Formats: sequence, structure tokens, C-alpha cells
Amino acid sequence: MIEEELQELLTAVSAGDESAYAQLCERYSPLIRSMSSRFAGSFSVLPDNPAIGEQDLEQEARFALFRAAQTFDCSQDSVQFGLYAKICIRNALVSLLRKHRRRRHTENRPSAEATHSRDSDPLILAVESDTSHRLSGRITQVLSAYENSILEQYISGRSVKCISLSVGKSEKSVYNALYRIRVKIKGLLEN
Repeated sequence: MIEEELQELLTAVSAGDESAYAQLCERYSPLIRSMSSRFAGSFSVLPDNPAIGEQDLEQEARFALFRAAQTFDCSQDSVQFGLYAKICIRNALVSLLRKHRRRRHTENRPSAEATHSRDSDPLILAVESDTSHRLSGRITQVLSAYENSILEQYISGRSVKCISLSVGKSEKSVYNALYRIRVKIKGLLEN
């Protein structure tokens, strides 16, 4: 079971207590600095990429720590908060790195090629296309509450493992939900 002091801290952070969040950041500052410095090297090797400083990465890591505090299930015994926070921070930094690589890649591509990119994944197509605003209401109606929850987390860049931990289901259940979501969205796009 999670230690009582940490559980109280996480509960306070979830309730919006800024001083509790500051304490949590202080407690996990070695992890934040370690993960940020490890990823700083990845950003510096990207050619033609505006430099992303270690402070920017630390800020992203702090946001991920906050999200981890809000989504962590204190009643479960299988994963400790430190590991959960590390996974969430790593996933957030990986997503940031991918976003910057994609941005650089699409900026260097001819516009005609950009319109045909990623057509094979209807989930990404629906989210990134101009029609996604009109489709969002229809998508929400077609998907179950569980599928909507999975889609929201998937779009925000969370890994399947992190999503499965936050919803308390197996990774296979999350993969199955993503498959059903793709099928349903593909059906909406074809109509």
C-alpha cells in the first residue's frame, strides 16, 4: 500500500493544493532533473530545430508529475507512485520529442505530400483533419464512455501502458478499445 504521507500529498494535489504540488515537485525533483537532462541530448541532435532547453523539459516533466498525481490510483498495490510518475514523465518527454520531430518533418515536406500523410491510421486522420471539429460530436456519441476515456488519453500522447494503469484495465483491453475506436471512426469517415 502507498505510504500515508505520500497518499495525503497526492490527495491534496488532486484537490488543487498548490503547496502540496510544490512539495511533490521537491520530493521528485531528482527524477525530474534526471529525466530532463537525459532527454535534453535528444533535442540537441535535431538539426534545424529551435533549441529546447532543459528548463522547458523540466517544466514538461513537472506537468507530467501533476497529471500522474491526479490519475494515480492510491488503492492499488501493483505499482508504486514513483514508478508510475517516472513512466508518465518519460511518456510526456517522448511525446514532446516526437511532436518536434514531426513538426520538423512536416515543415520540410511539400504541401501535397503533407495532405496524404498518415492516411493509414483513421484515428490520427480524424483527430488531425479539418473535419475533426465536426466529427468530434459524432465520435463522442458513437463511442462508449470507456472508449471516449481511452481516446482522450491516447490523443494526449499517453502510452498504452500508462493508459491501462490509469483506467485499471489490462493493456490488451486498451489495445482492443483502440481497435474498436479505429473501426468506428473509419466508419464515420466513410459515411
